[in-house]
Amino acid sequence: MKIRTFTSLILAGMLSLNSCVNNGDIDELQDQINDLNSTVETLQKTQQEALLAAIASLTADLVSLENELGSDIDNLGTDYNALLVDLGILENEVEGNAKAVFYGNVITEADYTALTAQGATIITGRVVIGGDAHVAALANVKLIGKNLEINGGATISLPALQSVGEDLLVSGLSTSATINLAKLTSVGGDVEIRNNAGLTSVMANELVLISGRLSSEVNEALTALSFSKLDQVNEIYVNEYVEGNWDNPQGVLAMLDVSATNVNGNVFVSYVGDVDTLSFGNVNGNFVVTYSKIVNISISGMTLAGDFKLDYNTRLKKVLTPNLKRIEGLLNIAGNLDYNAPGSSLTDLPAFSALKYIGGTVTISSNGDLVTADSFNSVTEVAGDRIDFSGNGKFESINIFNALTDTYSQYQDAHLFLSAQTNWFNGFSEVSKLNEISITIQVPAEDDGGFGISSAAASAVTGVAKMEGFGKLTSSTNLQLYISEVTEFNAFGSYTGFLRSYGTGLVIQMPAAEVGMCSMEPFLAKVKAGDFDSKPMKFQETTINEWGWPESVDVDKDIAVDQLLAPCGV
Repeated sequence: MKIRTFTSLILAGMLSLNSCVNNGDIDELQDQINDLNSTVETLQKTQQEALLAAIASLTADLVSLENELGSDIDNLGTDYNALLVDLGILENEVEGNAKAVFYGNVITEADYTALTAQGATIITGRVVIGGDAHVAALANVKLIGKNLEINGGATISLPALQSVGEDLLVSGLSTSATINLAKLTSVGGDVEIRNNAGLTSVMANELVLISGRLSSEVNEALTALSFSKLDQVNEIYVNEYVEGNWDNPQGVLAMLDVSATNVNGNVFVSYVGDVDTLSFGNVNGNFVVTYSKIVNISISGMTLAGDFKLDYNTRLKKVLTPNLKRIEGLLNIAGNLDYNAPGSSLTDLPAFSALKYIGGTVTISSNGDLVTADSFNSVTEVAGDRIDFSGNGKFESINIFNALTDTYSQYQDAHLFLSAQTNWFNGFSEVSKLNEISITIQVPAEDDGGFGISSAAASAVTGVAKMEGFGKLTSSTNLQLYISEVTEFNAFGSYTGFLRSYGTGLVIQMPAAEVGMCSMEPFLAKVKAGDFDSKPMKFQETTINEWGWPESVDVDKDIAVDQLLAPCGV
């Protein structure tokens, strides 16, 4: 044991001086030695007490978790029960076997020599691993009281290690290396895996609890990061961007298993490779997944305490949120498309079937493989100032926000910007007021050469574009309807008027003459009667100009209304 070895060396040195000193000097030296021994014993006692206190604190955290869940500790599951049992065993080992505890840090070669000689299984201080010999010396260690820092080694396996009191730090592994912590169940601080050019895998599949942050970045050879029993972590940050690799900046990380863990803060995952499934429980912060090749994402929790963002994920196919009722921040699903592999990303917009509340803006844009959207139909409130649904694929159907009633935020209702190629649109059936409204509904084109349009959406047929919805909307700041390609219209049945008296008020780009806007007959009759003559209005029809391009031409108000209502028998 390090401190005791140091004391013995001092005693040996003092005894060798007996022939050179008198009795008074020896007595004085003996007093100093006694004082030193007392100090060492006090230090050992203090460190032992600190270690026991740390174990007690972790146990208390688990009990507190049980109380929060409102269940018996047995109901937390076998993983937590096993962790509690292990902590009890370690506590008994600290109290009952002095030889088992190495007091101090294990950093230098002398430290490792002393540890090996003592045969300790518990280290109170910091441990630094610089190579395979150090790994071998730690084979029987069960608990490390402070940081575990892994800076060297090839096959790094600590088969007995159960708990790290503070941080687990992995860095500087420049040659081929793997890490396997087969029995590790808890880390009292952060787990940080950073700047390891040679590291290929990290396995800690018994790890249940990380009290701090889990982060992984700049590990260009990392293929697997597995924590298959992880249940609690404070925050997750994974960014495996590969500098200079323009063809595959996502790198090679193909396994990211965090076991549907509960996250007390933010989740940020970016530049991850071909991961099949990424699962989470509750997320009490932002949830951001960007620039990845992840295929499936699931969140089983009921509330997300921040933003929800899924952007530029080229292989994303399915997003499951079966229990999610509230998103406290914005919702953004954008750019999930691989231009080089049409059909490889989202074809069906996630349903969010249980979602009731969105606390910020909503953006669904540039997802070029989308074919259907039957989504957000339980949402009753959006507290952001804008809903943007635009630039996506060619839809068979769009059926969205049909329970929404409240869009009021910061002294105004939400703006709506909707632009889609679809055979059928139905949405916003219950909302009564919106701010600015701009809607473009077009027939799905066979090939318009535009960005974000994918061949995967070929199931949408040409020549059909039916528009329904907005059945209870009575007023808005303005209303712009670009519906020249609509083939059937049955929307805005309760609309009474727009508020804007300057700029852009009412714009209707009229459908073909045989397509009536009969559902808006009460409002259009008021328009023709002159009720809105003091406000800006524009009716347009689309013609083909001399160069063969479509062109909008203004139409007289009365002629326009008569044409729009002619198929209605009015």
